[in-house]
Amino acid sequence: MFNFSVFLSALGISFSQIVGIGPQNAYVLRQGIGRSHVLPIVAICIVADVLLIAAGVLGVGKVVAGIPGFISVVTWAGAAFILWLGFKSFRSALNAGGMTLEGGVERDRKSAIRTILVVTLLNPYVWLDTVVLIGSVSSVYGEHGSLSFLMGSLSASVLWFGAIGLFAGKLAPLFTKPASWRVLDCVIGFVMLFTASMLVYNYGLSAPLPL
Repeated sequence: MFNFSVFLSALGISFSQIVGIGPQNAYVLRQGIGRSHVLPIVAICIVADVLLIAAGVLGVGKVVAGIPGFISVVTWAGAAFILWLGFKSFRSALNAGGMTLEGGVERDRKSAIRTILVVTLLNPYVWLDTVVLIGSVSSVYGEHGSLSFLMGSLSASVLWFGAIGLFAGKLAPLFTKPASWRVLDCVIGFVMLFTASMLVYNYGLSAPLPL
C-alpha cells in the first residue's frame, strides 16, 4: 500500500544525496549549458539511479557493504578517479580553446554517452549514496514501506536531472565569454578536490583494508 509520508521522506533523503556538484552533476550541467546531447545524458543518469536505488532498497546494499574490504577499495579507487577529474577541470580552465560553448562541451554523441557512463558508474559516491546509504535507510520503513520509499527516491532523481537538463541551457548566454568557463572549471576542480577528501575522510579512514 502506498504511504505518502514514506514517499516524502524518501524524496527528501534522496534529494539531499543527489543534489550537489559532484562529477556526474558537473558533467550534466556542462552539457546542459552547451545544449549538447542533453536528453540521452539525463536519461542515462535517471536509468542508472533507478537500477542502483532499486538494488539498494531490495537489500543488495547490505550484501555489498558486507564484502570484506569492498568499501575501502571503492573509496580509495574512487578518490583517485575524482582527483583525476579535478585535474582535468583545472587543465580545462587553462585551455583557452575549450572556453566557449563550442569547445567547452562534448559534441560527439558517443563520446558524451561514454563519459556520462564513466562518471556515473565509476563514481563511488553514486554507489555509496544509492545502493548502500539509501538502501540502508529504506530498511527502517520495513517491507511494507519499501515501494513508497522506492517511488520517492526515484522521483527525486527524475526531478533533479530533469531540472538540470531543462534549465541549464538557459545559462548559455552567461557562458559566451571564456572567463565564465574558467570560473566554472575552477569551481568544479575545487569541488572535485573537496569531494575526494571527504570521501576518504568519511569512508576510507574508517573502513578496514582488505587483507
